[in-house]
Amino acid sequence: MDKSHLKRKVGWILCIAALTVLFSGVSAYALFGSKITKYTADQVTIDSKGKVQHKGKIYVTPDKIRVDGMSPGGAGDIVMIFRKDKNIGWTLNPQRKIYMERPLNEKEMEQAINKFIDSKNERVLGTENVNGFKCTKKEVETTVSVMGFKRTVKNIVWISKKLDMPVRTKSQNGSITELKNLKKGTPPGKYFEIPKGYKKVSNMMELMGMSGPGGKFSKTARGNKKSTSQVPFNLPKEINGLFGK
Repeated sequence: MDKSHLKRKVGWILCIAALTVLFSGVSAYALFGSKITKYTADQVTIDSKGKVQHKGKIYVTPDKIRVDGMSPGGAGDIVMIFRKDKNIGWTLNPQRKIYMERPLNEKEMEQAINKFIDSKNERVLGTENVNGFKCTKKEVETTVSVMGFKRTVKNIVWISKKLDMPVRTKSQNGSITELKNLKKGTPPGKYFEIPKGYKKVSNMMELMGMSGPGGKFSKTARGNKKSTSQVPFNLPKEINGLFGK
């Protein structure tokens, strides 16, 4: 295996492992918590130099949530819809008009993620007001181990007692994601449905264009050595199982 291929492999493993934690964290905090309110907010990501990387929306009700975010590696947008009322989670790729579906099972999600988390430590740094919310500021250190690769990541999060998800998160590379312009009220139901014309795929690899139907790698994925978005290797079954059937 050449160095460039190894670098891409490690990068995608870490991106998908981080995305796994994100997906489960959103569903666990927002769907199964007891403090959910009905609201819409802007979700903004800013890099370490102050440049806006992404602007999206988040929509929340007591039994539904939608997050418009970035795909692994920041290549395009991705939409996550969690429906507790139907016990279903959908992940959409708007650029390709495709989506995948998986059942919502908090216990199974936690078990799958715990297979890759070696350790997780939290340290309270104090309190701070962020966008109108009084927050507890914490440093969270997480060590993730996937397919023989291990990485420890430190994030700083700002948590409000009024919301069941962070108001602000700062990664160790200096980028910040935060909720702004929060407006109370029930979001329109259309935001929690799959748009017409979307085609269903079976797993995360297909959703991101990394494989063909059925999870098999396409000729492009196997043959294009210059591509950084195609990754010809198999992910652990726990990750694939978390994101698709």
